[in-house]
Amino acid sequence: MSFHPVPFNTQKADLLLLNPDFSKNELGTASAPENHLGLNRLAGYLAECGHIVQIIDTTGLPASCTGPEELGDWLLNHAGDYRVIGFHVNSWNINHILRAIDRALPKLEQKRILFGGPLASSEPEKLTQLFIDHGLQNIGLVQGLGEKITDKILNRDDLLSIESLWAFEKGQFKRGQKITLTPEEFSHTPFLNLEHNTFYQRYYRPVIESGNLGDHAMDIIFSSQGLDVNRGCPFNCTYCSVPQYEQKLITYTPKRVVDELEYLAKEAGFFMFTFTNSNIMFYEPAWIREFCREVIGRGMNDYLNWTAYHHPSILARLETSDYHLMRKAGSDTIVFGVQSFDEAICRLFMRPKNTRELTEIIRQKTRESRQELTVDYITGVPGENLDIVEEAFHYFIENDIECRNYQLKFYPNTKLPTMNLDLSQHELVPITGDLAPELEAYAIIPKHANPRSAKLDTLIREHSIRVAKNRPVRLGKYIIESTEQARQLIEEEIPENPNIPEKVKRAMSIALRAMLSPHKPQKSITDLDPAEMMKVVIIAGSDAPPMVLAMQQKLRRELGEERFEALQRKYD
Repeated sequence: MSFHPVPFNTQKADLLLLNPDFSKNELGTASAPENHLGLNRLAGYLAECGHIVQIIDTTGLPASCTGPEELGDWLLNHAGDYRVIGFHVNSWNINHILRAIDRALPKLEQKRILFGGPLASSEPEKLTQLFIDHGLQNIGLVQGLGEKITDKILNRDDLLSIESLWAFEKGQFKRGQKITLTPEEFSHTPFLNLEHNTFYQRYYRPVIESGNLGDHAMDIIFSSQGLDVNRGCPFNCTYCSVPQYEQKLITYTPKRVVDELEYLAKEAGFFMFTFTNSNIMFYEPAWIREFCREVIGRGMNDYLNWTAYHHPSILARLETSDYHLMRKAGSDTIVFGVQSFDEAICRLFMRPKNTRELTEIIRQKTRESRQELTVDYITGVPGENLDIVEEAFHYFIENDIECRNYQLKFYPNTKLPTMNLDLSQHELVPITGDLAPELEAYAIIPKHANPRSAKLDTLIREHSIRVAKNRPVRLGKYIIESTEQARQLIEEEIPENPNIPEKVKRAMSIALRAMLSPHKPQKSITDLDPAEMMKVVIIAGSDAPPMVLAMQQKLRRELGEERFEALQRKYD
């Protein structure tokens, strides 16, 4: 593996920000490249304050079970190029971070090391102690939002004097507290800085400038870019860690969001977006109406495609005219979390008890507006009623709804693990791995095989693949229905449309040519079919990641020892 800090044009920097995520690589496949929105926002803010910042995001790298150690070797050689090194920490990558730190400890032990992200916000004291135990001597941990305090860290010579920062320095430990931004401070954070956008610099920009995809899959390069319109969440779902950052909503105005979209389209050629934190868009109906009208008023609906993630109780109360307005403004698909049709589980999750009714209301409105529907559903909940799960899945199938089925997990300091669930028939498998079990992040795995549950999982997965595959391709306002239309768009309509920025025109033309002349790209994790994924899991060795080993044990129970070992011999 090779690691490339972004931007490339400096040898020395004040701060290196790292997102070490090797989860998919350790499954034996390349991971899809992404841009880490939080690190990109933070780097842009710090750059405006006059600091030199670089980012390494390890997504987009080839298959490997030694990624963290290879990153550690890179840090051994390059840690001296940075005054400070910062890690984004979550339940999925803490194991990777610890392995990299252990490998690079001779160069990191005395260096100032910062930590932020979901785990830092949910378990700051445990996490600080964990890094002390691994030998780090100068630790700063940010609980909450990091912009202002990171600027202070880079301007100070010591950590212990910085208010609200969790710190360990000169053998002394100092407790911190949650850090927030005021609405005014949040509103003045800068647009995403393209110099620090790892996906743009390493993947998208070379494709746009060269005019061809190279070895990349079209859906890898032309995937949606993450963008946020608010921070915080007004809801209290018991399984979710988002409120640990900020419970009250702090938001951008609709105009500010559209300004940023227009900037990213003109300067980068981005035209497909997913709003990853988007509660405000629908919490106040006036917000989404103003946003859509601003997009349409500027003619940006000619080229924008966007989706946002919503709460069903908020979506259901919107007028049908709002759905039509969203579609006209570029949103073909509505996405929200059903999580369960089971009233008992909805109460457990602190979700609306009438999710079936809300889903039916939303589906009717999306039919009238000709929008697609995608929902999230959580299964594997102790005490779940499989009759209700089956009823829900058949409803999704009958109504052409894509369903993303997730298995239940416990995240640190969330309310759900404290609610006295009967876990006697389940195993708690640490997501964080053996290096950090005290952080209490778990996958909930049944002890015994349940053929009916496995059959339902296969049923909804295969249905959702078909639904997604059969959806029409849309580039901006253009729905692609034939090769003849695609050629006409390349040759006439897109070049002659004055509303479409030049870089977006180039991006759309590349995408259309790839549709007309498809090639077989390098396979990514999302391309693995269930049989291939099962093969990866079956032949995994004892040094595989904890989640892979848990999946392996689950398969062993479901297939039976004799058949499992026969498949191991076959695949080996």
